[in-house]
Amino acid sequence: MKSKFLLSLSLITSLILSMVSPALAESVPKSLDPSSVLDEHTAQSSKKDESLTIFEAEPIDVQLLAITDFHGYLAPTTGADAALKTQDGQTLTVGGAAYLSTQLNKAAEGQQNSIRVSNGDNFSGWPWQTMFSRDEPTVEFLNYLDIDVSSAGNHELDISLDFLTSHMMEGECFGEVGVDSCFETSSGEAFAGMDFPVISSNIYPANGSQKNPASMLPSTYVQEVTGADGTRSKVGFIGVTAPDSERIFSSYQVDQMVVGSMLPAVNRAADDLQRQGVEAIVVLAHEGDWNSGTYNECAVSGGPLNRLASQASPAIDVVVGGHWHSAATCVVQDPDGSPRPVITPGHHGRTFGDIRFQIDPANADIDRASITAENIPVTRDVPADPTVAKMVDHWNAVASARWAQPLGTLAEDVTATKDADGESEIGNLVADAYLDIAQGLEPKNGTVDLAITHPRQVRNPLIYKAGSNPSDSNGIILFGESWTVQGSASSIVTISVKGNQLRELFEQQWQLDQNSKETYVPLSVSGNVNLQLDPWLLHGVRVTDLKVNGKDVKDNVTYRVAVPSRIALGMDGFTALKSGTDPVRSDMDHWAFQDWMSQQDTISAPELGRVNYAVTE
Repeated sequence: MKSKFLLSLSLITSLILSMVSPALAESVPKSLDPSSVLDEHTAQSSKKDESLTIFEAEPIDVQLLAITDFHGYLAPTTGADAALKTQDGQTLTVGGAAYLSTQLNKAAEGQQNSIRVSNGDNFSGWPWQTMFSRDEPTVEFLNYLDIDVSSAGNHELDISLDFLTSHMMEGECFGEVGVDSCFETSSGEAFAGMDFPVISSNIYPANGSQKNPASMLPSTYVQEVTGADGTRSKVGFIGVTAPDSERIFSSYQVDQMVVGSMLPAVNRAADDLQRQGVEAIVVLAHEGDWNSGTYNECAVSGGPLNRLASQASPAIDVVVGGHWHSAATCVVQDPDGSPRPVITPGHHGRTFGDIRFQIDPANADIDRASITAENIPVTRDVPADPTVAKMVDHWNAVASARWAQPLGTLAEDVTATKDADGESEIGNLVADAYLDIAQGLEPKNGTVDLAITHPRQVRNPLIYKAGSNPSDSNGIILFGESWTVQGSASSIVTISVKGNQLRELFEQQWQLDQNSKETYVPLSVSGNVNLQLDPWLLHGVRVTDLKVNGKDVKDNVTYRVAVPSRIALGMDGFTALKSGTDPVRSDMDHWAFQDWMSQQDTISAPELGRVNYAVTE
């Protein structure tokens, strides 16, 4: 705030001096010369209005339209995701890309400076209609919306940072065009990537210095705005990503990057913007709080977004949140005691944030008293944007055609029925697949010893008999069918662990349920593993025999094991391997499994007998 005061003071001082003595005015140092400050940092009059002084310039009206956590939800949703409660108890039907486009255009009517921002998790969500085309449909839609800038959410990191920057942002193709990537858009054009930058101030190299680190993505974005009288100014945006996103199961990037603390990152970025002469500053924070109220209430109890907004540099004027899928509008006090709006625009295109403010040309800063912020429901009582409706129909048709493509062949049913030891044919097949997938990713001359998966990853059987899709026939595995077999939007991670950690992992198959009753949660193992268990023994000694490739597993020997990223992170009660080292990860589990399946000969059901209950005498 001190720098803003000095700027105004320097302008007043120079003007007074110029009235007293032109010669004296010329002696004012260039650093305090108002014209040099204006040239670099603040609004200027147009050439035809050069006589207009900064004190006569009108405030500059600016609108921000913000979405967050869109996750590729192009088609209108149904059920609970389409229902939005209002403060007066009504239930609105909301969502759908075509309605979002119409509502954004409606909100921007009459606004000279309407800036459109997204706050991360644009894609890599759950609708198979967009995921089947590698989330390229979402990029086409966001480009159509004229998004100006997006922060990086955790899901932007689901494949890799290189995938984000080279493919999603720059449009570089991989694999076979039109099959693996770079699908033709709804307008018949080639996929060319995003028309807007993605920013984050706190994504650092895993092996980099944490002292004054440089983010792996641009930290800021600056957009010029123009007043009704031609006066120009700038709005700066700072991106920041939920800390530890590299340790979220979907965006597992351990040893590839570190997503650090938000507060020092945004404060550094705010200082950088001020050094560039940008005083109107907005943070796009892909982090949030849980709001127990409705979308324009603030029933929030001090989560990470609230803490950031309360503690961040007073130079920051507005904070936009996300990540928690919980819409809210709040106001907090910044460290100088000034009110600072905090708005989270919800998720899946159900609501968007409409933030309006005025920039004072005298100091190029936002007049905090002018700020309004509210979430607008994306109701369906407006005409659907016909271009977007056509876009959605196009991508739905592409996805339906992909679903029906033959991917592999099947000799017999691979069932999901568990035997008395907790084994299933489909669980064994998935574990075998994970071993093959991991082996193909290991560095040269590396070896993967075994693979383990768990029930969360194993979803449905493979059925020999033709299903209801007209393209299906007996023994054919369709692309879409393989998508339903396994996966939880995670990845397959190979890590180094000790033999005693493997034993402890299998001991953790016995877990307490919500009623504190012990229940057995069986893991599936690859075909080169033999596991013998005695459930009647005390916890800690129930693993009575464990062999890999016919050899006893030794406690102090290191093994390379392929597991879902959830197990590698110690989730779901399976904590034994969370200290594993030297991780190597696959593509997202759905894609890795489909690629494996497409390379197989006719698939048969694996035999059971890898796990055996045996009562110790």
